[in-house]
Amino acid sequence: MTPKNKQHLEKAQTLIPWGTQTNAKRINPDWQGMPPFIKRAKGCRMWDLDDREYIDYRCSLGPIILGYQYDAVDEAVREQMQNGVLFSMASPIELNAAQAIIKNVPWIEQIRFMKTGADACTACTRLARSYTGRDHILTSGYHGYHDWFALNWPNSGVPGSLREFIHDIPYGDVDAVDRVFDSYGDHLAAAIVEPYDWNETVGKEYLQHLRQRCDAGGTLLIFDEVLTGFRLGRGGAQEYFGITPDLAAYAKAIANGYPVSAFAGKKKYMQTLEKTIITITHGGETLSLAACKATMKIIRDEPVHDHINAIGKRLRDGFAEIIKETGVPAHAGGLDPAPFIIFDDQDENRNIEWQNKLFSKLYQKGIFANHRWFISYSHREADIDETLEKMRAAFQEIFSL
Repeated sequence: MTPKNKQHLEKAQTLIPWGTQTNAKRINPDWQGMPPFIKRAKGCRMWDLDDREYIDYRCSLGPIILGYQYDAVDEAVREQMQNGVLFSMASPIELNAAQAIIKNVPWIEQIRFMKTGADACTACTRLARSYTGRDHILTSGYHGYHDWFALNWPNSGVPGSLREFIHDIPYGDVDAVDRVFDSYGDHLAAAIVEPYDWNETVGKEYLQHLRQRCDAGGTLLIFDEVLTGFRLGRGGAQEYFGITPDLAAYAKAIANGYPVSAFAGKKKYMQTLEKTIITITHGGETLSLAACKATMKIIRDEPVHDHINAIGKRLRDGFAEIIKETGVPAHAGGLDPAPFIIFDDQDENRNIEWQNKLFSKLYQKGIFANHRWFISYSHREADIDETLEKMRAAFQEIFSL
């Protein structure tokens, strides 16, 4: 870590626990060369405190779908800023943004805005419990920091008595689905799942089975589309898999980095808000909604996902070629919007060591690596080719080829 970064991090940690607002942005000591701070970004590139440049494959943990400082989005925000940020009553842009989303995700009948993915997921589970009059929830994947989900975290600060109502299962485990439904089906308000967990299993059959069990048991199916929404495709995981939930949570790519989320679904479930209350002051904040509206229009009118998929495939194919050239025990995987490399040595500790060395080399070479290499609309073939050239050099240095 450079002196400038080290000094700033030490100062930040005296005032800010972790030195950042986000767990995943905490500095990893095993990744040498990873900067703790980024001061600006444009397109698919970022610059740290020392003005070192990186091609970014983290995309701010997923929100950046079009690219940093995307002109059409930022111009929409500047235009809305002339009218104001937050008012004493609803703004007309709330309807405009809702209409823009539903044009891309036509199964949605009603929608409400929040600020974070965790908020949107929590709103979905609250509605399901209110609608069904049931208390139990099946969960699969990560759904945020709220009490109903964070039960098994160390020193969680959550009453242990809540554990009896939450049943967490691994992604893709159909047998686990059946065990939970067979044991608690009459008490299950909802099954909330990440429809794709960005690993090698792509669980269409798993989602179909969940849909069938929910229909048979009067349980609501909730898709946590916080990360899959608008990244897997224009219509998210629902469109990709052809399976429709009852409710869904959206965030991250919904506004290309501006802070807004949404919970949405069929009208008969959303109308539960007439008998319960979910409300926040900043849900109608207009700048983020302007960004949302603009992002949705670009996704609808331009070949955003065709480009992302083609660029992602180019990156994954390049990973596979490097692995074949070097003979290193590894493989490339993942769907086109977020490919990855996994090391396959029999010694798992060695796999972790190689992963850490690879990421360290790449950060030092100006490639901002990620466990899942997110692609944006601003990545170009030249960026991928530069990345692969530096990846090839990193492999040669690590494995003395």
